[in-house]
Amino acid sequence: MTIETHENKYLKNCLRCNHEITDLTEDHIYCTQCGSPIRNECTGTSAFTTDINEPVEHDFKEEEVFILEPDAAYCPKCASPSLFNQEQLIEVRFAKLELVKQTGFKISDEIPF
Repeated sequence: MTIETHENKYLKNCLRCNHEITDLTEDHIYCTQCGSPIRNECTGTSAFTTDINEPVEHDFKEEEVFILEPDAAYCPKCASPSLFNQEQLIEVRFAKLELVKQTGFKISDEIPF
């Protein structure tokens, strides 16, 4: 499925309610009819993180956002879910692979067998 966008990556029509998007003001990123996002962004930035201990994955000013292609389910830079993915507006074919860090263990000289 191709998702049509304007030159600035705003949707031409809302993915939830199909409302035509004509207001392309940069800070207006939600549909005026249903409140859904109309531009896909990385949720790993400080614009979306509220926990001060949660790492911000991008190295730019706080007020900046990382704009993604409309069909991107994850950020190519940090693998955080995209805004459209988080809001379940696009089909996600694969769940995010979570890597688990294993802790080492010490082998004792006194092996019981």
